[in-house]
Amino acid sequence: MSSQNQHREIVEQPSHLILSLLLLLLFSSFFALYKSDSAFTSDEVWSVRAASLDYSSEMEVLKADVHPPLYYQFLYLWIRLFGTGERAVRSLSGLFYVLSVFAVYGIGRALYGTRTALLCATIYLASPLAILSAQFARMYALLSLLSILSTWLYVQFALKQNHSRLVLVGYVLLNSLGTFTHIAFFFVLFAQIVFHLLFFRRTRIMAFALAVGLSLVPYVFLWAPVLVRQIGKSSEGIAWVSKPDLAMVGEVVFLYGGVLWLLIPVLLYLWWRNGFEPLSRFSQLRETSFPLWLFAIAILTPLLLSYVKPIFNSRLAIIGLHFLALTMGAIIGSRANKFLSFLLVVLTAIGLVILHPGTTNCDNRAIATYLSHRASNGDVVIFTSLTRLPIDYYLEQAPVKKNLFETSFPSEIDEHPGYEGRITDPSRRAALEREGRELVEGLANTQPQNSSRRIFFFHGAHPAIDSIVEKALREQFQLLPGEGVKCELSQYFKEVSVYR
Repeated sequence: MSSQNQHREIVEQPSHLILSLLLLLLFSSFFALYKSDSAFTSDEVWSVRAASLDYSSEMEVLKADVHPPLYYQFLYLWIRLFGTGERAVRSLSGLFYVLSVFAVYGIGRALYGTRTALLCATIYLASPLAILSAQFARMYALLSLLSILSTWLYVQFALKQNHSRLVLVGYVLLNSLGTFTHIAFFFVLFAQIVFHLLFFRRTRIMAFALAVGLSLVPYVFLWAPVLVRQIGKSSEGIAWVSKPDLAMVGEVVFLYGGVLWLLIPVLLYLWWRNGFEPLSRFSQLRETSFPLWLFAIAILTPLLLSYVKPIFNSRLAIIGLHFLALTMGAIIGSRANKFLSFLLVVLTAIGLVILHPGTTNCDNRAIATYLSHRASNGDVVIFTSLTRLPIDYYLEQAPVKKNLFETSFPSEIDEHPGYEGRITDPSRRAALEREGRELVEGLANTQPQNSSRRIFFFHGAHPAIDSIVEKALREQFQLLPGEGVKCELSQYFKEVSVYR
């Protein structure tokens, strides 16, 4: 950074920095809390139920899952302090998101100075992926925060040559916490290791190797045996993950930048008007292209592995978001005026208001209310996809309890309600057809004569599978067109049909 730019930032800090940081806090809090009281999804209900158990039972459930336990331990304490309401539960992720915004600012300030750091933080704040993680009661916002903090301390060690014991101890601690949050954190560590070997082979390599090694010790001794057992179930738990394609890449690109990509013409105009000095500074490895290297290593590695064994999805892309925000901030540079940040935040807020549905007639809470009002004791509910867990959660809260016969199709979903398993495997088709016929025939054979018992059938996310039961229902029962519900915005189902 030129001495002129440094002087300008020093002059601007006293009058503008506090206001800018307060605005970051205000906008990030708004994005985290806006309509965060919408109904829980299946994954979120699983999180709440696991964290609501006593400690030993919770750990048994987590060991049977495919994720490490740290987020659920935070949630365990959080819901005991603030309750299990939707906004209360999600505010934990919102807190991690707000802290992440300021952590990105901290790295940006260490690398580029205050003005560019504020832009980096704004880019992160306005990312759809960051906002989605902030309103999702899962571990992804925590994963991002720990990835950012690990990167911040790595910057202090490698780029700023701060080799104090406090930095190394903090680095070890944060990395250890990251490994207990999500297995994707290992790609962040891998990126740091590769980058260090490429560009800092003579810079305290033994100290860095020792710090990384110590970071892994708690995980190896406390969780690696559990991981071995979880790997045996991982093929079922991540069966929904597919190999990378253009659609996935397009989704990740949109989630990373959102409206930022619409502002490219504005950026080009600013560069044309002010000159391309920020781009010339991009050649400085230690300050500017550093996050781009880490981004490439941390994201391309799981992407390439996914061509052999699909493991990467848009949620895991959160580990690279801060790298992208720092890279974009460095490319745009300190010459971009504050109007750009303001425009980015305002357009993101408008998009959030327009696209965030909040409460709908087909969210899990609304459908549970529908069943509570329309279904009668003895009626049958056939759930598909991951619909049973969240709807049962809200049915349990209904003022009037109904005695319903519930089942999922395929029935194996009820054995692991947090994920579907390999139900879309073509080799399973014959077994599923047999199960569907037996389910409907069993309902028909147990239907009392002159009974008014109805069957509520959920059309889930896999029409080809749902059609097995739908066809059998049409052969054995009468469709009641006026009693069902059609849905457009539901994540897991498109329609509820009623038969008699």
